[in-house]
Amino acid sequence: MKKLFVLLVALMCMMGVMSNASAATYADIAFVIDQSGSMGDEFRWLGSSIGTINTGIQSAGITANYGVAGFVDTYGSADARNAWVDMTSDIGAITTEVNWAASHLYGSMEKSYNAADWAVNNFSWTGGNYAKVMILITDEYPYAGNSYSYGGLTGELAVAKMASDNNILLNVITSTGLYSYWNDAVYTKDAYSGLFDLNYLRTNPTQFTNDFIAAKTKEIQDYPTGVPEPATLLLLGLGLVGLSGLRRKL
Repeated sequence: MKKLFVLLVALMCMMGVMSNASAATYADIAFVIDQSGSMGDEFRWLGSSIGTINTGIQSAGITANYGVAGFVDTYGSADARNAWVDMTSDIGAITTEVNWAASHLYGSMEKSYNAADWAVNNFSWTGGNYAKVMILITDEYPYAGNSYSYGGLTGELAVAKMASDNNILLNVITSTGLYSYWNDAVYTKDAYSGLFDLNYLRTNPTQFTNDFIAAKTKEIQDYPTGVPEPATLLLLGLGLVGLSGLRRKL
């Protein structure tokens, strides 16, 4: 009976590790948005919806930071014409920046793959137990996409590897006719895919926002942090000690 008790305690400790390390309650969420001339409504949508998005995510017990980077063939802070706010909890800063960008559109040749790469390397991601979510919004194909390279790959497969290597949950809001440029790169789990219909956003922004919040909340909660907290490490140690002691007695 004593051996059984020790075994149960050890298993409970180790189950605590699995529970504590398996889900994120924190997130960094980066919006990477095509800033060319047809995208004003998308910036305005984010300006009017970011508060609602944050409230919905908070109501699920998730603490989030937000950032935004505009792009065409340059990205974020690399060009003064681009929208740029690094990770912050200040929703007002995001709102102000995207509303400014809505009336400061320019250029063409939207390098979406390169923009995603830039965002990975230039946002101040918190790391640790924070899920890293990137939401890229564009209505154009990735200009010069086949020339983007990473990890010995090119194009879409290179983006997929880049996102995977950096633990990025990549989501893309774009036209359904452009899904083929992103199918293998976005976050997927079971039947879920991080591709969202841009036309749905444009025609029914309120319902799109509600659906988007639900999807992001589940995505963040499913994010495996892989970084046990100190209390989690203590539970793991107790579990291993218990199993070790039991093994010696058997």
